[in-house]
Amino acid sequence: MGVVTACSGSSVEHRSTTTPSPQAGTSQPPARPGASAAGSDTAARLVAHATGPSITWYTAPERDAVGGQLTNPNQEGAPLVFAVRQRRDDGWLRVMLPVRPNGSQGWVRIGDVRVTTTPYALVVDRTAHRLTVTREGQVVVRLPVGIGTGSTPTPSGAFYLTELLRPGDPNGPWGPYAFGLSGFSDVITTFNGGGGIIGLHGTNHPELVGTDVSMGCIRLRNSDIEALARLIPVGTPISIHG
Repeated sequence: MGVVTACSGSSVEHRSTTTPSPQAGTSQPPARPGASAAGSDTAARLVAHATGPSITWYTAPERDAVGGQLTNPNQEGAPLVFAVRQRRDDGWLRVMLPVRPNGSQGWVRIGDVRVTTTPYALVVDRTAHRLTVTREGQVVVRLPVGIGTGSTPTPSGAFYLTELLRPGDPNGPWGPYAFGLSGFSDVITTFNGGGGIIGLHGTNHPELVGTDVSMGCIRLRNSDIEALARLIPVGTPISIHG
């Protein structure tokens, strides 16, 4: 069970969902020598899925540079995944970490994960209140969103979708689905028993989509979040700016 922990509304439990998407990532073959340098399109869209009950991450691609450990599944009960930023030929992956501070990165051993790909990327423009979905660089759809208020803003930066949760009440404040992000609120450190995780979810107030309304999460109309839940796999990168 899990909760979206930086969103407005009363506390409500969520059921983790691993319902397969028709566009879910496919397995990735071993890298060719010199492949997947940092910042390349291929590297930015690799996804690493933890295969054991926990995974150790490192501050450098060295076995004695242990940085910490994360459990699998995560505290929301969802499978642990990472967005990959670099793949080295010696068996190391540089990944984005779903921990504070925002933007944290570390290294994991490729033998501890299963690597897939996602062709999608998401961009949130806070000024325009708009979410743009691209597939292999081509725009798929643009959708209106609600964002955080001035006192509880939606943080900017580069993140990824860490999990897909299904709220217990699809007509409640989170709608029928909620993606968790690897990012956290800059001003809320605890909420609903969690650490202030930012979510991308539906709403029971669609008339407020397109405004500054939330405690940091990104709100979509329920029909839009349902479409994204069927289309977008976890591990997909999402950037927030404006």
